[in-house]
Amino acid sequence: MAQAAVMAALCAACAVIAIVVPFGQVFSLLGTVPMGLLAYRYRIRVLIAATVAGGMITFLVAGLGGFMTVLNCAYIGGLTGIIKRKGRGWPTMLVASLLAGAAFGAFAVGALAVLSRLRHLIFETITANAEGSGRFVDYLADTLRGTGMPQLGQMADQLHLSADLVRDLTATALRYWPLLVGGYAILAIMGVSAVGFWALSKVLEWLRGIPDVHKLETAPPGPAGPLPVRLRDTGFRYPYADHDALRPVSLAVDAGEHVAVVGANGSGKTTLMLILAGRPPTTGTVERPGAVGLGEVGGTAVVLQHPETQVLGSRVADDVVWGLPPERTVGPDVIDRLLDEVGLAGMGQRDTGGLSGGELQRLAIAGALARDPALLIADEVTSMVDQAGRDALRDVLSGLTDRHGLGLVQITHYTNEAEAADRVVNLSDSLDNVPEMVATAAVPRATGQRPTGATIIELNRVGHTYGAGTPWAKTALRDITFSVHEGDGVLIHGGNGCGKSTLAWIMAGLITPSTGSCLVAGRPADEQVGTVAVAFQAARLQLLRPRVDLDVAAAAGFSPRDSPRVAAALAAVGLDASLARRRIDQLSGGQMRRVVLAGLLGRRPRVLILDEPLAGLDASSQRNLLRLLADLRRDTGLTVVVISHDFLGLEELCPRIVHLDAGAQLLQAPASTPAKELS
Repeated sequence: MAQAAVMAALCAACAVIAIVVPFGQVFSLLGTVPMGLLAYRYRIRVLIAATVAGGMITFLVAGLGGFMTVLNCAYIGGLTGIIKRKGRGWPTMLVASLLAGAAFGAFAVGALAVLSRLRHLIFETITANAEGSGRFVDYLADTLRGTGMPQLGQMADQLHLSADLVRDLTATALRYWPLLVGGYAILAIMGVSAVGFWALSKVLEWLRGIPDVHKLETAPPGPAGPLPVRLRDTGFRYPYADHDALRPVSLAVDAGEHVAVVGANGSGKTTLMLILAGRPPTTGTVERPGAVGLGEVGGTAVVLQHPETQVLGSRVADDVVWGLPPERTVGPDVIDRLLDEVGLAGMGQRDTGGLSGGELQRLAIAGALARDPALLIADEVTSMVDQAGRDALRDVLSGLTDRHGLGLVQITHYTNEAEAADRVVNLSDSLDNVPEMVATAAVPRATGQRPTGATIIELNRVGHTYGAGTPWAKTALRDITFSVHEGDGVLIHGGNGCGKSTLAWIMAGLITPSTGSCLVAGRPADEQVGTVAVAFQAARLQLLRPRVDLDVAAAAGFSPRDSPRVAAALAAVGLDASLARRRIDQLSGGQMRRVVLAGLLGRRPRVLILDEPLAGLDASSQRNLLRLLADLRRDTGLTVVVISHDFLGLEELCPRIVHLDAGAQLLQAPASTPAKELS
């Protein structure tokens, strides 16, 4: 659905441009590309959802013309994408377009037969145009005849015959108007389809080199039976890659078993999740008693790292049953029981937009349990939530195997989560050694180091309200006042939803505060976007190029052909130079985060804001990144602001601490007072 929303927006934008801009109809052809990609990669209901969404948006902006443009893009893109996905070619396209043209022609004929007054008006307009054209030709003929020249007189006779022929053909065509309308519809639809198919096929062939590598596969038909599952020397290599994303591994998962999957970034944990969720391996075998049944009752359920991508209902209770098949009846008592089990008792009528990150993850788990899955896969579900949320999620997950008898595969970097499992599967390079795991830690103590450099960022009574002046206004920050100095290191922490990311965006100039002021080097931050570099919480949204070297070079401001600089930028964040030519979508979440940092650090910024930089990183990567940032801060005077739920190792990097709670500033720690006492 997220893909459908994005592609619908792109198609709607192309349709609006095509309608609004003079001679901009060529842009309507671009709208077929996102629709074609949806039809090529997903089921037809995704294309239908995108068509409805894009059509409604375009109708509101550009009227009926825009709406029809979206429908045309959906038809051409859908036809081409489906035919290409099924491996068919021109014969299938011609037959499909013939049927579509016949259907459209039948609809047009039926509509004109019912709307007789409209039909007569159209026919009278056509007759008047033909008669006017004939009279103009007659006038030319009479003018030529008036010259008295024999050759021109013969030409005049031919023109009179042509005018009479136009009148006769028009009258005959209108007498047999159903054939005219139907035939025109068939020829028009087939012509448009042929041109669109020819052009879009070339685009789709080119885009096939950019596979959606992390897409969950559509479940094959058949009764669900994902467990027990046996993997024998199972490996996977993504298309066009020069290495295995998952080197051969053998393991088994049985019903009632809690298995933790651990390993370094890039070791193949997410790829293993995709295989367990139904993606065929490129080497080895996967044995199951039945179908994977992804999302089906009694099949496989997956809970991902970012819960907002899986929460679709506007109310908590609605989201629990969202997408369930009609035969699966879940009553209010069952919904209440599931919500109580995941720690959301009494929240069934709450708006999902007001939930914290940890609450969203627990809601996603409740939605998964509503399907009575035989296999539940949790892919680093605790990495983006605060410590309280992690503890709650760990308690929920640890008891699922006993309460439901399902198999649980939990991908994690955290020691206490792996210890709660029945068995640990290590995907790191050295299978003989247990990988170093991420330990949890309390908020670090402030070191007592006072800032001595000049003030770079100054916040004075900053507040921000989303949707201010509307019924759904939501206050994110209130009365925030502190300063960041040159060479400073500041940790901003607090629970999910307390406004940390909003504060980061304000300091970077990406959001203008509703109240108060944020100055960077004495000027408003929103007037100098780019002065403060910021690494977003969702690293994938910040990677805009298809390959690692292209993205790093673009962010850092040098040529991607400068291989030594690309290699140096990657080495600075602990990535091997061999990753330079790898596609972005073939990276793990932790690798994506480090690629973002490589590009930002390559710009040598004065201030670097990191929003959850440690999320998704293994222990070694966390330690190396923090050492790198601390060295840069000490040696180059880099100013670092870190927003994090992970505190281990931050003492040296961030001697000052700001604690936020529900949008309010509880504390700024400039001295040696322990953070837990000040908060």
